[in-house]
Amino acid sequence: MNWHLHRFKWRLLPGGLTSLAIALLLQTGAFQPLEQIAYHNLFRMRGEHPWDDRLVLVAIDDASIQQLGRFPWSRQQYVKLLNVLSEADSSIVVIDLIWSESSSRDAELAEAMLRHGQVVLAQAWDSTGLPLSPVPLLADAAIATGHILKDKEPDGSVRQIDLQIQSQPALGVAAIQAYGLVQQPIPLPDLNQQFQINWVGSIKQLPHYSFVDVVQGKISPSVFQHKIVVVGVSASGFDSLVTPFDQSSPPGSVLLHTTVINNLLQQDILHSLNLGWLIVIFLVGGPGLGWILSSCGVRQQLAIISGLCGGWLILSVLLLQANYLSPVALPIALFTTTAATVAISERLRENHLLHQQVERLWSRYRQDLVVSFTEFSDPLIPLQTSTLPQPREAMGRVTQLAVLAEQFGRSQSAQSAIARSMSIGVLAADLNGIVWFCNPVASTCLQISIGSYLSHELVPNWLTQEQWQTSLEQLKTGHSITYKDLRQGECWFDLRLEPLVYKLDDQATQPNGLLLLLEETSDRKKTELELQQAKDAAEVANRAKSEFLANMSHELRTPLNAILGFTQIMSHDPFLSEQNQNYLNIINRSGQHLLELINDVLELSKIEAGRIRLNSTSFDLHYFLESLEQMLRVKAIDKQLTLVFERATDLPQYITTDEGKLRQVLINLLGNAIKFTSQGSVTMRVQKQEIENSSQVSQNLCSDRSPEYLNKSFRLYFEIEDTGPGIASEDLQQLFQAFVQTKTGQQANEGTGLGLKISSRFVQLMGGDITVQSIVGKGSIFRFDILADIAQYNDLIVAPETRRVVMLAPEQPIYQILIVEDRWDNSQFLVQLLSSIGFEVCEAKNGQEALFLWQNWHPHLILMDLHLPVLDGYKTTQQIRSLESSSTDYLSSMERSKHLMEDQDQITDSNPSINEHSIQKTIIIAISADAFEETRMAALTAGCDDFIRKPVQKDELLAQIAKYLKVQYIYEDLASKEHHKNGNTSEMLNTTNLDCHLAQMPYEWVKELHRAAIRGFDEQILQLIQQIPESHAPLANELTNWTYNYQFSRITRLTDQIMK
Repeated sequence: MNWHLHRFKWRLLPGGLTSLAIALLLQTGAFQPLEQIAYHNLFRMRGEHPWDDRLVLVAIDDASIQQLGRFPWSRQQYVKLLNVLSEADSSIVVIDLIWSESSSRDAELAEAMLRHGQVVLAQAWDSTGLPLSPVPLLADAAIATGHILKDKEPDGSVRQIDLQIQSQPALGVAAIQAYGLVQQPIPLPDLNQQFQINWVGSIKQLPHYSFVDVVQGKISPSVFQHKIVVVGVSASGFDSLVTPFDQSSPPGSVLLHTTVINNLLQQDILHSLNLGWLIVIFLVGGPGLGWILSSCGVRQQLAIISGLCGGWLILSVLLLQANYLSPVALPIALFTTTAATVAISERLRENHLLHQQVERLWSRYRQDLVVSFTEFSDPLIPLQTSTLPQPREAMGRVTQLAVLAEQFGRSQSAQSAIARSMSIGVLAADLNGIVWFCNPVASTCLQISIGSYLSHELVPNWLTQEQWQTSLEQLKTGHSITYKDLRQGECWFDLRLEPLVYKLDDQATQPNGLLLLLEETSDRKKTELELQQAKDAAEVANRAKSEFLANMSHELRTPLNAILGFTQIMSHDPFLSEQNQNYLNIINRSGQHLLELINDVLELSKIEAGRIRLNSTSFDLHYFLESLEQMLRVKAIDKQLTLVFERATDLPQYITTDEGKLRQVLINLLGNAIKFTSQGSVTMRVQKQEIENSSQVSQNLCSDRSPEYLNKSFRLYFEIEDTGPGIASEDLQQLFQAFVQTKTGQQANEGTGLGLKISSRFVQLMGGDITVQSIVGKGSIFRFDILADIAQYNDLIVAPETRRVVMLAPEQPIYQILIVEDRWDNSQFLVQLLSSIGFEVCEAKNGQEALFLWQNWHPHLILMDLHLPVLDGYKTTQQIRSLESSSTDYLSSMERSKHLMEDQDQITDSNPSINEHSIQKTIIIAISADAFEETRMAALTAGCDDFIRKPVQKDELLAQIAKYLKVQYIYEDLASKEHHKNGNTSEMLNTTNLDCHLAQMPYEWVKELHRAAIRGFDEQILQLIQQIPESHAPLANELTNWTYNYQFSRITRLTDQIMK
């Protein structure tokens, strides 16, 4: 009981002492400066209130003094004012001026006052106590007088006034009393008490007018009608008064009396807290607060003090809104001082308890501390060379106790310190779950302490009861168990339970306890989450990019389909002038260039998606280089450049690699060199190098090659040198990045910045690498190498010759083709192309029309656009396939069509391939501007037989139709021959017959023909053809046909046999 009483007194003592000290300081006035500051700030925090609309101020301001002369003025000026106010019918005129000295104009002024009838004058007392009353003549004319005394604070402000001194009311009270005589009476407070000023606002917000403006008639009299008009000095330098709202430019005392009148009019009377509330504050803020703080921690104490100080400040503002003025500095000082006193007292108490504990340990273990410090040395305790201090000294006792702890428990202490300093939670318990050790991390996370039952905290917050029982069984058998990704609030943990043997004896072989390891994995989970979010964002961005590229491809390929399609049709017009033919060639070349730019972007997309594969074929390297040189020489000649191709003598003629990708790389590099070189030359060098070590061949590059080719592998080295402007060193670092152009490329304003990126990737795909060396002003050199195999002539895959289709071959059925296309320009291209050849064509603008025509017209083949209104191409195709497989009406109609076709002898005789199998379903070829593989696969999945990308190439389309309908065409060269033979079919000349004719021509003539064909000089070839004798007319006819159709490659292949 005594201990509890002592503790009770100890907790009350700091607050009580603080309250006593603050009370003494309050009596000395120490808080007055702080309260004055708080007083002004409280009113500013409360904000300004509106002035009563019954009040008007006529101010004797600086402008009035400047115009009317030095102040004080003659009584005549006030006579003028009273005359104006009398005419305006103002209720009361309150004049804050003392007229204690007589004047020759007093009678005139008194007459004006009587004429108004409601004038209140001011009076005061001098420093000796003598009254300063108005002269008798004026005092008799006034309805009342009031004193204007005020008690100024040290800072120049006034907080309160006396409402009555020596039975004389204050000026504001006298004004209200007079106003009650002419208007409704206003209740007044007790005049024997001091009146607290409730400041309304700044003088700028009070309706006020300059004295000189009023007497000169510049102010409308209506503003003074039925108003209380206060007249006083507000000019600078006259009786300045500091208010909470006018500290920078203090007005005169007239604002004080006006505020008193406003308070009485609106009954906004300010009340102060009485003595009882101060006693409560002292008791609660002193002993009461000290009692609470002594039982809290440091953080709780800071939170309580901050809350109390802030709360009291807010409460003071709210009380002021309710017209109650409370002290601010005193309570806040009491709260903070009490908190500081409690903190100091707690520290002193802790030091006292520590001292007592040291005394107790000393008295208990002093017999064991017989240690020679000269024989003891430890890095944790400073070595003392002097004798041991007296036991009564604190340092000596602490040192002795430290030595004892070092000797008895260094091992256990070090191990415990290590466990406690670990960043993971460590807990040890027996198999009954009683905790006998836990470090701070485990204690905080598990909310557990030594002696608690582990199962009470783990179940069910961390583990289920079943998991806990299973874990105990596992631990008893000597196995550990781990639980990952346990979530507690916003944190993630991994919990591991391991068997523990802590009773070391010879018979202890089974675990008799457990060790719990708890590791927070929130950072790892956050990283995993961020990685997953980044992956999801990348996938979304990739999908958005794919959708953008698909839309871009569709939107650009769709008009290109019409542009390139119609230029192909118009170019075959025999009546087209040469100039218009050139125009069409320009349009076609521009369209092809735009298509190449689109393909570059799509090619880059395929590269980034890893969908580019090596497509190795065997081809003639010499012919490949010659045709490349022939194609680029025209551009070089146009720019007056020298184009040089230097080939090593040991360069093989036939090789195997990806011809298309090699061609694109060389065209990109040579095209750039020609484009950016204004004078000089562009040189390409090609060399061969044998591979000495077969391990240099990458496994993925050779996996699709036969063993005999692996021994024939070599490297082709290419070097493209130009004399152009060169590339700056800062541009070389990003030269092979996508969408990046050098300064020279930006000035040229051409291309997409993808050529070098695609070229670099293609070179890597072909087993090589690309580098660049450049000097600004001198030129650049691009070098790259690729892996290739030696091939034989028999390995070459000769591409079929492309010849213009003129019409359908005779004695074939009428093939019906349905074109489903919503864009008129694209459908008209297909209609014109197919109709001119001989097909019967019908159009549909959406999927529903296509279904209707398919059911009633029964086309053999449908060209289906995938993007259609109403019903798109995918769903239309699916419905057609569904109807074909399930509708008996459709099968019956197809059967009737078959019998009808069999009745036509010319069909079965000339085209026996059209049988029952071929008419079982309609051939559907999808046409789309989407160039992605996903679109093609989606079309095939929907039921389409094949897929053609826009812009539709005429030869590709006709080849697809021939593939599925087994249709036969008449080509341009055959058509011309049939025309000369009146429709009789001529026998095609084979290569052997032409070789026989060519072998009989002179060698020099064959040599010139070969060179002209390589260079593409058609006029020179035609001149040489004219030298062919009539006996070799088949040779002349075939060469003429090839020349007119620009089939120079067939001429060079024919002459190669003779040249060799």
